[in-house]
Amino acid sequence: MLALFLLVASTHFAALLSPGPDFFLLLRAGLVKGLRHADGCAAGIALANLLSMLLVLLALGLLPSAGGPLWHALQLAGGAYFVWIGVQALLARRELALPEAEAGVPGAWRQGFSEGLLASSLNPKLPIFYAGLFGVLRHTAMPGWGLALSMAWMTAVVLIWDMALVRLLGHPRWRAWLQRRVRALDRLCGALLLALGISLAVGALALS
Repeated sequence: MLALFLLVASTHFAALLSPGPDFFLLLRAGLVKGLRHADGCAAGIALANLLSMLLVLLALGLLPSAGGPLWHALQLAGGAYFVWIGVQALLARRELALPEAEAGVPGAWRQGFSEGLLASSLNPKLPIFYAGLFGVLRHTAMPGWGLALSMAWMTAVVLIWDMALVRLLGHPRWRAWLQRRVRALDRLCGALLLALGISLAVGALALS
């Protein structure tokens, strides 16, 4: 169970490392409206992640027993989704263009919080991603305290990483490092997602 949690946690963190919509929202907030606004944005994103996890766990709790055909179909679909996005990340050849800092009116924490919460809540990939992660954990019959710990861990990681990211990207050295390493980060994220997807799909096929 510990090994599976570590795989899930590392996959989650690797997905944070690979720049996505939240990354660019935070970057713009930090460069244009200042750290206070960006910190609020990070808190809103973290809350949206927590709400997505709660929604997913509620939906999974309404499913029939873990041994039913509907559950196996969900596992297989989740595994296929992770394999697909993992392959996409492995094949990606993107370049990361980062904007320069702009002189703008400093934003408020509350405004940033609202922007982060709304933007992440409207991201349809977020609940799908967590459905796959928690589908893996629920399949192993992880107890309730383990699921609660997993949610607290991933929410804290999102918040701390996003707040740290804004500060790191304020330094030209770190911005240049990220631009050079974006493909390597995509490969890392893709490999972990692929491993998790295959594990989930194989488990579903073995039990069907």
